[in-house]
Amino acid sequence: MQQLKKSSPRGEMELSTREHAAASRSNVERLVSAGSPVALFLDIDGTLLDVALTPSTVHVPPNLSQLLDSISARLSGALAIVTGRQIQEADRLLQPSKFVAAGVHGGQMRFSAEGSIATLTPRFDSALTEDIKKIVEDLPGIVFEDKGSGIALHYRLAPDLQSSLLMMLETLVPKYPNQFAICEGRKVVEVLPVGFSKGRALRKLAALPQFANRIPVMVGDDIADIDAFRAAEDLSGFGLKVAGENFSKDESSFQGPAEVLDWLQILAGSGR
Repeated sequence: MQQLKKSSPRGEMELSTREHAAASRSNVERLVSAGSPVALFLDIDGTLLDVALTPSTVHVPPNLSQLLDSISARLSGALAIVTGRQIQEADRLLQPSKFVAAGVHGGQMRFSAEGSIATLTPRFDSALTEDIKKIVEDLPGIVFEDKGSGIALHYRLAPDLQSSLLMMLETLVPKYPNQFAICEGRKVVEVLPVGFSKGRALRKLAALPQFANRIPVMVGDDIADIDAFRAAEDLSGFGLKVAGENFSKDESSFQGPAEVLDWLQILAGSGR
């Protein structure tokens, strides 16, 4: 890995949280502008798209697919989607474009843009799935989403049920030891197979030929993205946070998806 990260003259440790977030964003922008080998990893909800009441009601900007295609071309194909959604759902949102992708926090992977989708995890035990469905039935307003490689329980329509949902899921841990992990997100609780994360997914994608020996940059807004930020930074790259329900404005490089899209326009060469 080429050491192309730029350090601040004052030293990174002396930067405030806000300055560090802004400097990281500017450094990536300069690296891309200079033609340095950068690889970009993007979350979708809360990063490229504003969060909606339910996953199916998000609004997709009409030029998003074209924008991502332009950036991918500039990075010689080193752009990947790293999302909690299923890859098929990501494809629907970003159509007609397709990209290298990790879905369901790495439970699904696609190693080339036109390649097949590989499911890396077995489906949950049917008894576990039924027990989770019973919890949802007892908590009206929770939206159950079976992703094949995991289960998402959305509580945006009933935010006051978060604690009850978590407590009831915890009661299943002794019954199904070492079978699942509970991952909190943006008004969602995900039940995932043990050992899978966005960080693990990023590391696998970063080893692919079109991503290897590049500076990885992960952009995300959720708690589940923290592990991917760490993976990118461990590989001498950057983790760029998007402000919202999980990250404050001071610690974030972007104040919301609109600002991410403006920045991507710059990376594509069509911005300021």
